[in-house]
Amino acid sequence: MKQKTNRTTYIATISGGKDSVTMCDLLLKHGHRVDYIVFNDTLDEFEEMYTYLDKVEAYFKRKYNKEITRLKPSKRYDAYIFNIKKSGDNIGLVSGLPNPSQGFCEWRGYAKRDPLAKFTKQFDNYRVYMGITTSEPHRANREDEKFIYPLIDTFRMSEEDCQQYLISNDMENPLYRHFNRTGCRKCHYQSDRDYFNIWKHYPSVWDEFKSYESKVNALPNAIGKHWFKNYRSCSDMEKEFIASDTQGSLFDFSDEPLKDCFCKV
Repeated sequence: MKQKTNRTTYIATISGGKDSVTMCDLLLKHGHRVDYIVFNDTLDEFEEMYTYLDKVEAYFKRKYNKEITRLKPSKRYDAYIFNIKKSGDNIGLVSGLPNPSQGFCEWRGYAKRDPLAKFTKQFDNYRVYMGITTSEPHRANREDEKFIYPLIDTFRMSEEDCQQYLISNDMENPLYRHFNRTGCRKCHYQSDRDYFNIWKHYPSVWDEFKSYESKVNALPNAIGKHWFKNYRSCSDMEKEFIASDTQGSLFDFSDEPLKDCFCKV
């Protein structure tokens, strides 16, 4: 049921990445109105992400008396991959693996956009804080007045500024030990370097990629049958990764541990 009120509800989105965590902390620290902090859980995040968000929430509760509201999609990733098309040119075919060249992520719509849209329907008036930095002003949708971009307009923070903010406060997400961006573990827009680090440091996740590829390729009516650009398979990628690892882990990040103890805040 909608909350009938003239009062505007302010919602801060948090993904667990450096930009959104920095944005939420700065908003709360400087007394900006934040009624909800919302995390859109794809149900396929890295386990480190869930552990990290628990620590962030414990810190927000302790310092600001704020919790994180966790939204979930109406269906899981399997339902998206093995969905049978009921309309359009591909009616009767199985969706299959997402194509990284298609220009948009359909799963992001199901897992992130739709749950947030459903959540905001309860409010007559609301504004949403988005963690976009001065490094990517083109991502800000200025045509929709519901969205606010405090890292650009108020705090003037770049991606590097956000990274340094978390480092200085021992608030780093440990996933940045191996990745330069965060996202769901089955994201098909990852770089080859990110895939390499999944293969090397998260073998169980890499096994998931291989399992999905095997199941989809066994279906004669599946549309998408390749995870990777240029129609490369998991086997193709493994050959590249083994060669790279033998040469000195060209894709690898430092093994220097990150601090997520929140000791300085």
